[in-house]
Amino acid sequence: MLLTFGLENRIEIVGNSSLAVPAGGTSVANVTALSFGFLSETELNRLEFNLSGALIVENPDDSSDTEIDFGRTAMTFGYRREVPAALFEITGNLRSDDVGAFDGDLGDADAEGTQTTYGLATRLEVGRTSPLGFAIGAGFDVNEYDDTVDPDLEDTKEARADMAAILRFSEVTTGRLGLRYSRREEDDLGTTVTETIGATAGLQYAVSQRLDLGIELGLVQIDTENAGLVERSEGPEGRIRLDYDMPVGTAAAELRVATSDDEGERVTFEVSRALELPTGSLSARLGVTNADPTGTDLVGAIDWVHNRPDGSIGISLERTVRYNADDDESVSGTTFSLRWSQQVNDRSQLSLNMSYALEDAASERIEQTGFGAVYSHQLTADWNLNTGVGYRIRNDADGHAESPNVFISLSRDFEFRP
Repeated sequence: MLLTFGLENRIEIVGNSSLAVPAGGTSVANVTALSFGFLSETELNRLEFNLSGALIVENPDDSSDTEIDFGRTAMTFGYRREVPAALFEITGNLRSDDVGAFDGDLGDADAEGTQTTYGLATRLEVGRTSPLGFAIGAGFDVNEYDDTVDPDLEDTKEARADMAAILRFSEVTTGRLGLRYSRREEDDLGTTVTETIGATAGLQYAVSQRLDLGIELGLVQIDTENAGLVERSEGPEGRIRLDYDMPVGTAAAELRVATSDDEGERVTFEVSRALELPTGSLSARLGVTNADPTGTDLVGAIDWVHNRPDGSIGISLERTVRYNADDDESVSGTTFSLRWSQQVNDRSQLSLNMSYALEDAASERIEQTGFGAVYSHQLTADWNLNTGVGYRIRNDADGHAESPNVFISLSRDFEFRP
């Protein structure tokens, strides 16, 4: 067993923290964060639990009073038991924080309020060493908002279940027959309920020692009910994928088909390449995607990491396309990030980062750029001092917003084995 404890006291000064237009004032906060982790692992079982939260004493930018709150809560747990013939696992999560702190839609990055998400998932597999095996899974996710003014931020609940039969024809051929069901409730005007039923049949075949072929074909039916009216969408779903082991890294090609109630049928084709380099890694994918409401667009991503004896550098670039059913329009997204770190001496390190995100649609164009610099110094074997500055710039339909910030923190992490 391993117990991990963490303590951090952080002073933050942020100007216009919500990226409001016109700009808000400056908020000052003292954040005392505590974390606890538990890990127990044997040859057959693994149990992990992590919990964190913070006591926040803040003078917000929209008030002259001092507020005291306990927030930035996060909890995860997981249990997994695996034997040669069977596997059982269960996972759960809970998180509560400001809406803008979640990695989601760029349009929500300047939203005000609190977002809380939690969920649970479980899975059981039996007959893993037999010609015929079965897998059953179930779970749910909940997303809730408090103290928000954006009508697009809607509470949602989703429950799902799936089951599959796994047929092992030989050492190189495996088949799969699956069913899945999900029910999603959106707390909008009229309460939208979406039920999805899907059936798939798949085959995994090792063509050679280097080449693998995966095929999965199926049908999906989607019923959407709002204010007593029900709309039904039906269509195909599936994928065909080839993976090839090369002397250095892997190469792949994949054709995917998906059907949704918002945009109907979407077809995507991508080719990818992954390389493990002597001093890092490089991965890239490039393809095209097509759906009736959005047309045909180019999609892809590239990620490069270079490690040096005294630091590292990383670059990521991605382009995506999605459909926004609320505004009935196509939204193209582009994200770019640059990360650089340099070891100053045996105890100190300097890190710089730059990020850029763009969401381009007919109704609104959103651009957000961020810069940051962090200096870390190890005071003792357990205590660390971090200080940094940052700057965010946002342009959207509301106008131009800027948010500078500075922080300094003192932290300690230590482990204990009972």
